[in-house]
Amino acid sequence: MTIEPTEEQQNARDVFADGRELALIAGAGTGKTSTLSLMAGTASHKRGLYIAFNRGIAEEAKKLFGSGVECRTVHQLAYRAKGSQYRHRLGAPRLPSKVSARVLGIDRDLDVDGKSIEIFQQVRLVREMVRRFCYSADTQIMAHHMERLNGLDEDANDDVARTLLPFAQRAWEDLQLVEGRLRFEHDHYLKMWALEEPDLKADFILLDEAQDTNAVFEKVFLDQDAQRVCVGDPAQQIYAWRGARDIMSGFQAEHLHLTRSFRFGGPIADVANRWLEHAESPMRLTGHGPGPTRVGALARPNAVLCRGNADALKEVLGYLERGVPVALAGGGQALSSIAEAADLLKTGRRTFHPDLFLFRTWQEVQDFVESDSDGQELRPLVKAVDTFGTELIRDAVEKLSDESQAQVVVSTAHKAKGRQWDAVRIGEGFTCPPKDDDGVQLPMLTAEARLAYVAVTRARHGLDIGALDWLDSYEAAVAGPDRHGHIGGRPMIDLPLTTQLRYPSSPVSEFFAQHLPYCDGIVREYQRYVGTLPHPVQPFDVRRPNLSNLGRTIDYRLRLSFGGDLGRAVDLGIDVLGSPVPLPGSPDTAGRKALYSAGLQLLGVVEDHLSGRARIDDAELTRLCYVAGFYEEIMRSGEVRRQSMLASASSATDLGDLVDMVPSYVVHDIADQLRLSRVPLAPFRESGPSSYVCGPVFTGSSDIGGADADLILDGLLLDCKASTRPHRLGREEVYQLAGYLLLDYSDAYRINQVGLYLSRQGGLIAWDVHEFLRRLGASAPLPRLRSDFRRHLRGYR
Repeated sequence: MTIEPTEEQQNARDVFADGRELALIAGAGTGKTSTLSLMAGTASHKRGLYIAFNRGIAEEAKKLFGSGVECRTVHQLAYRAKGSQYRHRLGAPRLPSKVSARVLGIDRDLDVDGKSIEIFQQVRLVREMVRRFCYSADTQIMAHHMERLNGLDEDANDDVARTLLPFAQRAWEDLQLVEGRLRFEHDHYLKMWALEEPDLKADFILLDEAQDTNAVFEKVFLDQDAQRVCVGDPAQQIYAWRGARDIMSGFQAEHLHLTRSFRFGGPIADVANRWLEHAESPMRLTGHGPGPTRVGALARPNAVLCRGNADALKEVLGYLERGVPVALAGGGQALSSIAEAADLLKTGRRTFHPDLFLFRTWQEVQDFVESDSDGQELRPLVKAVDTFGTELIRDAVEKLSDESQAQVVVSTAHKAKGRQWDAVRIGEGFTCPPKDDDGVQLPMLTAEARLAYVAVTRARHGLDIGALDWLDSYEAAVAGPDRHGHIGGRPMIDLPLTTQLRYPSSPVSEFFAQHLPYCDGIVREYQRYVGTLPHPVQPFDVRRPNLSNLGRTIDYRLRLSFGGDLGRAVDLGIDVLGSPVPLPGSPDTAGRKALYSAGLQLLGVVEDHLSGRARIDDAELTRLCYVAGFYEEIMRSGEVRRQSMLASASSATDLGDLVDMVPSYVVHDIADQLRLSRVPLAPFRESGPSSYVCGPVFTGSSDIGGADADLILDGLLLDCKASTRPHRLGREEVYQLAGYLLLDYSDAYRINQVGLYLSRQGGLIAWDVHEFLRRLGASAPLPRLRSDFRRHLRGYR
């Protein structure tokens, strides 16, 4: 029986038939694959490629697409082009760790911070470094590809990463050899293929589940010279913590929605839409599922979906106690492993558990998950052990039923993604966000809202919202009287320019949507330009470089090179430390006073350098700028963050102490970026200081929550970006330039060009102002746009 396509599906088909690129945002159960098939039917004369990340999905898709569309997984594409050369190495017996160690040259245990990392654990860590490299967009293995070792502080982790980095590089060299000795896996040939910048040889490419794209394939897809369509649901992106990336939201193409869900009816759609709002998704679903739909208490659900493993275990134990056959999605291996490790540690023995092997006692594990933010992923499993005991856990795992024999399936929300059941109850673990010290409701994390959205949309006919019943009271607590909308209780008009651009409903975004609606052409030109540039430079021998503060540091260095100072944001951050204003995360009163004094000294030293009263060499200037970045961070975030070097200050801390704390990689990284800036910025240095404006603030900056640009050089408004993934820049960055331009209400800076400078590649791309506005679809000349923009913003006051 032929099913008549919906109006949304027809719109998608028409856009595709016109040869336009498309981001198809498909809500839960809205028939995305059938829509792609409908679209492909309009291009039977072209070569099509449908790409899924799961072989089963690709095989099912073949039944819907015609012969003109090849349905493949990413690994299948890579195997055909590259992996087949290594077929004899795939599936080979696993090498014992001692053999792998000999190949790599690892010949002794590694002692660090009073703990020993045995040879076989070093081999495992090296394998994991290679695996994480293979999932990344990086062109070389770096220290940050090593997983964090629980039980070591950040400095010790860096030491281990630097020690193991040469072995990981050696492993990758071996894996690229057709006759190499180390165990070869599918991810290895996938990475080799991606590094060759392959041409997929298709007229159009359909990428499914694009909200969970691996970084390694992201660039391959974006580099294709073909009509590209990505489909998925950004609100279901729940694996960002595992490296998955949403390439849909920033994809420079027409964005359409599929909102008619055939999985469930109106009552469940209404619940889903509330969570979509908190997930900051513009999509709203309508329910058109088969049969009746009900939201309310369920006596016999088919599935219970929980937030974490400990919550799922509690549900399992409850069903077992009542004699109900119950299955645990994904099995109980994770619970069994943690129980075995806990038993060993409680008796003073070592465990080989990959997350716990450096701990000597169970008490150390408990302290770690309670006091270290990096222990939060492990915390639910530790909680399960402490709550139920290891014997009860092992007994429960043994009594689990296979899903085919169970009356109810218990699952975490993460493992439930992609599945559906007739009747679903939401289990424990989904907790309401806390309130601050003044009793004000804190906003919900979008990641948590997405997880709840995934959970409630697994139901087809019956939904028991269970542990999400706090949503009514939460929404009442954050509701504001402003008709223009709030984010976390704060009016959108009070948000800075860059923050407003993230929200389609913000005052700035609303104006641009009406008066500057077209940015695709400029973004495409930018993307093509980025494709001509070398791979971005970045620190390679440190696990977690502070990329945000490195970005601020290169901004300061470039400003200083043109005679500007550090900028008003640094001054304000220092002022906050010297004021009585409460500052979360700051040290005690004496430490805060010391930081204030150090900040004032920092400003004085830099001023002496600029005036010529003192000469500071490049390395020392970089260190001072890096320290300054943490003061600016206070102004931007309203807190002293845990990873800030300022957080550990005492009454004895001075500027010299802070400078000494700057990691060595900072100096090398900034030196690389400054070297790259010499050629592209040289013409501006010749025009003289009178043509420079560093850190310009605009007349209209006070009409919103702030907007300060980086540089204006001889009429060129230049925004500097230190991104390690420049191909991900696009719409927001273009509109950021437009925002600066329009906020200069009185044309005080005489801006005649706007541009982006990519400091990690030495790339500069610029547009004439009038051509820039014309290509954005400007509805009026620049003076009129500025006047209208001012009136629009002030209308929100």
